Amino acid sequence: VMNVVSHSIANIFKRLLVVLLLSALGTRELSASNFLGLGIALAGLLVYTHGKIGADQQSCKYVKGIKETNEDLKFQSLKEVTELNGRFSQIIEAETDPEMKNFLSRRLVDHPEDTDKRSKTLTTNKEIVEEAQRILVNLMEDLLGKARHVMLIDIPVQENKGDPAIAAGEVLLLEKLNKTIVFHCETHYCETAPALKTASEISQKYLKDDLVILMHGGGNIVGYAFEDRIRRKYIEAFPERQCILFSQSIWLHEGYSSNLEFARETYSNRSNLVILLRDQQSLEIAKNNFRGIKLILAPDLAFCIGMIPRQMPPLYDIVWLRREDSEKSSFTFPKIPKNITFDVGEWLKWRTNTGRQTMETVFLVAAEGFQFLQRGRIVVTERLHGHILSTLLNIPHVIIDNPPYLKLSSFHKTWTQGLSNTVLVSNGSLALDAALELLRRYQNSLPSLGYRDMLAVT
Repeated sequence: VMNVVSHSIANIFKRLLVVLLLSALGTRELSASNFLGLGIALAGLLVYTHGKIGADQQSCKYVKGIKETNEDLKFQSLKEVTELNGRFSQIIEAETDPEMKNFLSRRLVDHPEDTDKRSKTLTTNKEIVEEAQRILVNLMEDLLGKARHVMLIDIPVQENKGDPAIAAGEVLLLEKLNKTIVFHCETHYCETAPALKTASEISQKYLKDDLVILMHGGGNIVGYAFEDRIRRKYIEAFPERQCILFSQSIWLHEGYSSNLEFARETYSNRSNLVILLRDQQSLEIAKNNFRGIKLILAPDLAFCIGMIPRQMPPLYDIVWLRREDSEKSSFTFPKIPKNITFDVGEWLKWRTNTGRQTMETVFLVAAEGFQFLQRGRIVVTERLHGHILSTLLNIPHVIIDNPPYLKLSSFHKTWTQGLSNTVLVSNGSLALDAALELLRRYQNSLPSLGYRDMLAVT
């Protein structure tokens, strides 16, 4: 029951008691060696007691210092969040509609299925991006609570530019909220035992309410069981900590039944789990399948990158982001007029330089996604993040939906349906017609083709 030090102290008292009792009963006479032994024992006890008192005093000073430091950090954090909310307060003050003004004053965690109320009414890119950021800040302030430290699980280092853009937005949001990332891992490394061991060791350094486990968002619940398996490991490894899965879409692909059953087991009845869903369709699927957890409608985290100005003149009238994987749309590609310059490609094949660290590579890949799109005066996209990044670039664009999944249309209807420079269509022919119309409509405001101009000089 005792530790070693306590046992030694008890032994000292035992020795004193035995010697004194034997002497008192007359069965032993105290010799010089007895007095020497008792003196050594008493000296040891005094040394220990003095050291213990000093350590306790030092400990009190340390705890006091930690408390004072925490108060300072808390003040700084609140100050930064207040500054972050400053521009959002201007939105509230400018709102004249009483119903919308009331919505802007809400704690959105208390209205988890109604967070898109204002987004649907907005018509400009800047308004929609700012509203998405406001919603995410509002939600995360409550969900993270007092925690100043987070772990970020499942960082994607891949050429699908959308996932790194999400990760970049996640990091930027946490930076704005003054949260420190104490551990992060790339997707495939996250699955390994060493990664989980390191995360567990780091976790032990923080109090329960000071560290939250965050998991990367995207569109890979059910449809990509590999990702569900990774998340399950971390959810189960940290049952006492708050776990938050950033905004996700749910993909019920053909033959998804076994994956859905695994997802139900993974995401149901977890009192420590919150899942953010990034469209109404996914929210309804989650409500029907994942019980006993908190579900919240929330925008994609890539919106936290903010508005990005064009950094180069366009090289084509139309850049067509053509999806080539299992989520692609099925249609006959239309014949584009000869007087229209265009580039059709999949940004998975658009290679990115590798950074020195995982997170540096993530930001480089996200940046290449912006470069890929801004080569066009107009964008046509079959990928969701072709839509989101084009919105951040303020590039007029056409979205082609992907039935029966309908990921793009569900997201568009939830968050960006009011965009005046964006058109949602269902096939390639309609997409071309819409793109040509956007070229005509924005002819006077779109930048000229840099490449065509150079040819003219030559």
